Amino acid sequence: MPNKKHYILTSVTLGLIGAASALLIGGSNMITKERIAQNEINKINSGIAEIFGNSSSIANEADLAYEYVNHVYEIKVEEPVGYAFKTSGSNMYGKVSLIVGFNLEKQFMSMVVVTNEQTYAQALMDNYINPLNNGSKDNIDDVSCGATYGAKLVRDMIKDAQKALEEETWKK
Repeated sequence: MPNKKHYILTSVTLGLIGAASALLIGGSNMITKERIAQNEINKINSGIAEIFGNSSSIANEADLAYEYVNHVYEIKVEEPVGYAFKTSGSNMYGKVSLIVGFNLEKQFMSMVVVTNEQTYAQALMDNYINPLNNGSKDNIDDVSCGATYGAKLVRDMIKDAQKALEEETWKK
C-alpha cells in the first residue's frame, strides 16, 4: 500500500511540474511573439533599403509558394525599380533566410541575410555571400567556399527567386 501512495505522489508532482512548464512557455510566447514578428519586419525593411537605397519603399507585395521563395515585394523609388524576394530554406547545417533583389531588367543585384543559422555561417558570409554582393564573385554557381552546402542552399534560393521572377505568376 505505501508503494501505491509513493507512485501517486510522484505522478502528481511530475504532472504539476509539466503544467507549470507549459504555462511558462506559453506565457513567454505571448510576451515575445509580437516583438519577434516586428523584428523580422524591421529586418526585411532594412534589407530592402540596403539593396535598393534608403528612399525605396514597398509598392506591392504578394505571398508565393515556391520551394524557397515565400514572398515578393515590388520596390519603388518614386517609380518601380525592382523586386525583392524573401526566401528561406534549410539543410543539415541549419536555416537561412534572405532578401534577394533584382532590378527591372531581371538582373540579380544583391542579397541581404535575414537569418543565418548555418554551422559555418561566417565562412558562408565571408566566402560566398559577401563576394556575390560586392561583385568580386560573379558566378553564383561557384559554391566552393568552405561552407559548400550552405552556398548550394543560397544558390538554390537565388535561382528559385529568378524562376519566380521569370514566371511572374504573382503579378496582377
